[in-house]
Amino acid sequence: MAETARTTRTHGGLGAGDLEWLTELMAVDSVSPLEGGPMDGAARAQQVFLAGAVERGFRTALHRAPAPELLDRPEVPAPVREAAARDLPAFLAGQPSVVVAHGSPQPQERRLVVNFHVDTVGPHVPPRLDGRILYGRGAVDDKGPGVAAAAGVAAAFAQDPGLDGRIEVQIASVPGEEGGAMGTYGTRALVDAGFTGRLMVFAEPTGNTFMDGCTAAMTPRITVLGQDSTDDHPADGHNATVLLGFLADFLARRLGPLAHGMGAKLCVSGLHTGTAHNRVYGGGQLLLNIAYPATEQAELLAASLEVLIEEARTEFAHLHAHDPFSRRTVKDWRRIVRLDWLKQGLPTLNNRDAEAELVLNEAGFLRHDGLADGSAFTCDAIWAPGPGRYVVACGPGQLDANGAHTDNEFVHLDDLDTYARRIKELVHAFAAHAA
Repeated sequence: MAETARTTRTHGGLGAGDLEWLTELMAVDSVSPLEGGPMDGAARAQQVFLAGAVERGFRTALHRAPAPELLDRPEVPAPVREAAARDLPAFLAGQPSVVVAHGSPQPQERRLVVNFHVDTVGPHVPPRLDGRILYGRGAVDDKGPGVAAAAGVAAAFAQDPGLDGRIEVQIASVPGEEGGAMGTYGTRALVDAGFTGRLMVFAEPTGNTFMDGCTAAMTPRITVLGQDSTDDHPADGHNATVLLGFLADFLARRLGPLAHGMGAKLCVSGLHTGTAHNRVYGGGQLLLNIAYPATEQAELLAASLEVLIEEARTEFAHLHAHDPFSRRTVKDWRRIVRLDWLKQGLPTLNNRDAEAELVLNEAGFLRHDGLADGSAFTCDAIWAPGPGRYVVACGPGQLDANGAHTDNEFVHLDDLDTYARRIKELVHAFAAHAA
């Protein structure tokens, strides 16, 4: 692998050695522990990434597990806290971030940062190459883009060794993007530690365009805490199945159009009470996910949800006024229904920068306004904005078209090759403007 990597380094595309590195990285099961993956999956993946990066001339700027106090912040989603609470030392040790760099250390205004995440959704799907198409978990989200970016950066510095001393290019390889973790202990920790740049590129699949706006998401949970009963006495219990099923439909009808009108997206997702056919389940929960383009919309939608749940109580009582089996559920609604938030208060991304946009254009990347057409998505780029920075999501492939988060995830090697070449050109363009 080392010999192949050296002989293909300056051309800027994805060489045979890079493909071997990528498949080795994809073979590591780094499914997020929030999605049932191994606690140490990200740590093992980082070792593979670091070895390949060092072989391509990168120096190691950071290889560190998150600090435990990061998890105490109010924005950290509940699933992260719950996963960490099961074994905090093992969780932290298994979730390190890695930053590698080409070029000597420079101030932020002379630094370009490319960020990608090594954790994936579940289940793990081993890599498989079929012609020019690479299948497997992480092919497009997000190991493929990360390796292609690293190949492009290495090619730029090999082509022009004089870049060293003029600019610094960092590749940040982070955990904690998937599973609803939202970058709270990966990317956010790096930004807080100063691993930022004048231009920050998050290598997410955007069709080799760049988007400078990203949504964030909040997750309300509606819980019913009532009393169970049996099929012999269905009126004796609280029927959480009937109540939550009604709420799912009611909120889809009422909150959905409201969210759509604000440019937000409502996902009525998991509903669970039980599995038996002869039992009245008095407890259960309904999960929603609301992606929003700005915090103002998030605050309005959160307040609207509380109002709508009360309106739902009134409508439910009216519809079940003559239903003897739901009488107790109607009567005790306020006592047994609870609303809390698994995830709330996250920022969004929305920034413009004419000079930095020109640098991206010179490398062959065109701007795509995802907030305007509704194609913007949620990723950990939300933590990166700050003074003197332009932050974009930009990578090969597309989330839907390439089956990200499905068992058929894939990426075309031509897309990775194009991305690697454009990243090489981006490094050169960035250096020219920094001068």
